[in-house]
Amino acid sequence: MNWTRISSILIVGFTAFGAIYGGLSMVFKPSGSLLSLSTGLLDGSPFVDYLIPGIFLFIFVGLFHLAALIYLLKKLPRTKEVMFAAAAVLAVWMVVQIIIIGYVFILQIIFLVVAVVEMFLAVQLKKQQQ
Repeated sequence: MNWTRISSILIVGFTAFGAIYGGLSMVFKPSGSLLSLSTGLLDGSPFVDYLIPGIFLFIFVGLFHLAALIYLLKKLPRTKEVMFAAAAVLAVWMVVQIIIIGYVFILQIIFLVVAVVEMFLAVQLKKQQQ
């Protein structure tokens, strides 16, 4: 295994499990208390609690990254495209979050950077394949 593949597995896996945990935490406790979030952060947004954002985080970021991780581990066709798409979804998620609630946590910037790194790694994997 090369560094690009190992790095991809680690970062995509970390993102998958983090988003699944975060999303489920919001679904099971829409108040945000499991993640030490205040519903006050949602003032001015279309949401009164974290239920809908939690569902979106779980499905679109968490499960999509889990699919990308499975593709990576099994070396399935289209792995790079699935990984790139999952990273793009994460980037959109973070940008929309910043637009809706504003910049609140350093994690917003960190996960935006993670999305860019995932995209870069997907491109590198594609280049190595050719």
